[in-house]
Amino acid sequence: MKFTTEIVTGDCPECAAKTILINIDNNVFRCVNCGSDVEQKVNGVIKYMKVDKEDKMVLRTDSDG
Repeated sequence: MKFTTEIVTGDCPECAAKTILINIDNNVFRCVNCGSDVEQKVNGVIKYMKVDKEDKMVLRTDSDG
């Protein structure tokens, strides 16, 4: 299994701070300041939006397709 991650800076909508965000899933980042999960939205500008806690994340492997 191969893990790849991305570390970016951005504005967290939860703690309202410019902080470091670590990629934990496809377009989902975790704030290192407050621990909130945010989703990256790209529409001419990169924005981070709060993730709905009801959404379930699952780990996919290469064999899952």
